[in-house]
Amino acid sequence: MDSFKVVLEGPAPWGFRLQGGKDFNVPLSISRLTPGGKAAQAGVAVGDWVLSIDGENAGSLTHIEAQNKIRACGERLSLGLSRAQPVQSKPQKVQTPDKQLFRQLVPDASKQRLMEDTEDWRPRPGTGQSRSFRILAHLTGTEFMQDPDEDYMKKSREKYVLELQSPRYTRLRDWHHQRSAHVLNVQS
Repeated sequence: MDSFKVVLEGPAPWGFRLQGGKDFNVPLSISRLTPGGKAAQAGVAVGDWVLSIDGENAGSLTHIEAQNKIRACGERLSLGLSRAQPVQSKPQKVQTPDKQLFRQLVPDASKQRLMEDTEDWRPRPGTGQSRSFRILAHLTGTEFMQDPDEDYMKKSREKYVLELQSPRYTRLRDWHHQRSAHVLNVQS
């Protein structure tokens, strides 16, 4: 992994978007660049890991703390970055950083194992959402919950239709219409 430093001359906007942070248990990284923006012109690439902001270690920062630190920079922003692979013309899978970086951000051993067990934390077309939901279900302890049974849903719908046709519902509907007409001063 190549580490390097970039100094962007202000004022903002800097031309990049962050993702991750200590609160997400994912290292800060660059998720988007503005074409022709200051960050792009300085050689920053999507997927670069943010190691430091103005000399402060970014591994201990939450997402909002990192954003506030960047906003506070004023006229000059210094970023310590790390690139897992050289920037190339065709997109390739970004290698995950060494596990030591994950260990700094993930205090709970079970969460650490979960993150190490997933191939990498980046979403992939077609599977990213379901994997993230599985991870969320595991963290919240809801992975064994199932969707409602089709028979149950059918019976519930039938019960609702029967209630709509009941004399009780009819009386309530008529009373409501009459009351509304009276309040609105309309003939019913």
